[in-house]
Amino acid sequence: NFILKYLNNVITFSFACRDLSHNDLASSNWSIDSSGQMLQEVKMNHNELSGIPYFGELTSNITLLSLVHNSIQEIVSEQLQPYFCLENLDLSSNFITEIKVSSFPHMQLKYLNLSNNRITTLEAGCFDNLSNSLIVLKLNRNKISMIPSKTLKLPYVQFLELKRNRIKVIESLTFQSLDSLKSLKMQRNGINNLMDGAFFGLNNMEELELEQNNLTEINKGWLYGLKALQKLHVSQNSINRIGPDAWEFCQSLSELDLSYNQLTRLDDFAYIGVNVLEKLNLSDNRLSYIADGVFKGLSYLQSLDLRNNEISWAIEDANEAFTGLERLNKLILQGNQIKSITKKALSDLQALEYLDLTNNDIVSIEEGGFSQPLLKEL
Repeated sequence: NFILKYLNNVITFSFACRDLSHNDLASSNWSIDSSGQMLQEVKMNHNELSGIPYFGELTSNITLLSLVHNSIQEIVSEQLQPYFCLENLDLSSNFITEIKVSSFPHMQLKYLNLSNNRITTLEAGCFDNLSNSLIVLKLNRNKISMIPSKTLKLPYVQFLELKRNRIKVIESLTFQSLDSLKSLKMQRNGINNLMDGAFFGLNNMEELELEQNNLTEINKGWLYGLKALQKLHVSQNSINRIGPDAWEFCQSLSELDLSYNQLTRLDDFAYIGVNVLEKLNLSDNRLSYIADGVFKGLSYLQSLDLRNNEISWAIEDANEAFTGLERLNKLILQGNQIKSITKKALSDLQALEYLDLTNNDIVSIEEGGFSQPLLKEL
């Protein structure tokens, strides 16, 4: 389907899409015989390219260019200018160290992947020439330690990934110009401080992933402005406190993952304001105290995971630990050192279908302890 002549750098295409990966190609200038067809997609992954390749007149029609695992150290605006129709650019796994204001010409890019490079610096305004079109921006696995104010003026970006960088602090208003953002992923950065208003301006964001950082508290200061947030994942941090009115600005939250943290107690105000929550994961904390009625306002909750905590008393002695969970159909209490099940312990859970009590030390079950009419799996 294609002929590659190394000496003259001539490629003959018979299809609009071409994969030239794993060929040890180093030249950036190619003369192409496209057999009269329009070249639209080019993949030159795992080669030795040091710059953006040029394909003559056909360059202007290319919509997708993938240059993963090459030897590119710098993004040069002049090399990208011939790509008038380019929408998808993947430069992941190269050796790029900084993104300058001059890196990109005015383009209609929608998808840009710069993950797994060596980027330490994002100049303020470095993505401005992409601001009218960019929807997805990936900057995972770099060495970014800070995001300067006004760096991300990208009103149409919906998905932003900054996983595995070195960002410790997120300042107020860092993301305020990302008007359309729906998903922000910042796992494994070592974040220990979210300033008040850190996510202010993200009025349309639905998903925030902050797993494997060093956060110690959930409070309304850094959650301010996230009125559309539906999913919050903060597992594997060091969270030991949920502040009063923490969820005041997150009343659309439907999924909350707080697993693998340092919570020891749930006070009666812990979940005030998240009235539409459907899924709550509190597994692998150090919970030993749950206030009566703490879940009272969570009438939409369907799944509650409390595995590997220390809440045996909530089942053995307390009567109102699960009050208000009228729609709960899945409850996981695995590994809580539970020794007995009283008749009243689970009596409020009339919609319960699945109950996991494995890895406990149960020696007695009071008659009527499992009276839930819909219970299918125990």
